[in-house]
Amino acid sequence: MTILREQAFQTITFILVVLIVDCLERLRPAFPVNRRRELPLNLLAMAAVILLGERAKIIAHDLFKFIHLKSFLSHSSLTSLPGPAKIILAIVFTDFSLYWVHRAMHGKLLWPTHRFHHSIGEIWWLSGARTSFTHLCLFAAPQVFIAYYLLDLSSFQIGLALSFAVGINIWLHANIRVNLGFFEEILVTPNYHRIHHGAEGLTDKNLGFVFTIWDKMFGTYICPKSMGRDFPLFAEPVKKRLLRLFAGI
Repeated sequence: MTILREQAFQTITFILVVLIVDCLERLRPAFPVNRRRELPLNLLAMAAVILLGERAKIIAHDLFKFIHLKSFLSHSSLTSLPGPAKIILAIVFTDFSLYWVHRAMHGKLLWPTHRFHHSIGEIWWLSGARTSFTHLCLFAAPQVFIAYYLLDLSSFQIGLALSFAVGINIWLHANIRVNLGFFEEILVTPNYHRIHHGAEGLTDKNLGFVFTIWDKMFGTYICPKSMGRDFPLFAEPVKKRLLRLFAGI
């Protein structure tokens, strides 16, 4: 029942966010986008994420159970914090962890796990689904560790956290030009993340997902305003077979 509840949260969030973002993309697009370009590939990638996303979480759970991680963290003071505090910590800890996972993926060793994601030629909300299974597993590990083991979130809290993650991924890859004013100094926006998918030579910049602080602290920050309004989109050439791209090898 717990898993069904978490999946229900994610499904409802996905539908609502897609409806909102899709309308905004049509009303105020950042760039002209041909949605039909590689649409079958994007739909296939989305289907793979839906089918394999839970499998990646199960693999992470099995790994942590194998090393008896729960017993090591059973006396953690973080598990007794109030619910709202744990949700905030979950977002901060996860964003920090995924920044470093993402940064490692741009290194030589893990680049094959991330290459498929950077094959996007037309960036809009659906294209952000291009993710290899290895990529899913690497991202699932810190999320499962933080939510289920370090903070021991309740089923409801995990549902909220996972829904937030679903919404963030769609938001980051949305073809929308936004202006959040002061908050753009703190929060990652589509303008911010678009630079990461932008001109060749910048794909190792703006690696954060929620907060800009990690990029600023660790030297990977590029200010969106410094790029001007237009810059070319750099897509990694797809030279491998799809099966290898999905596997991340």
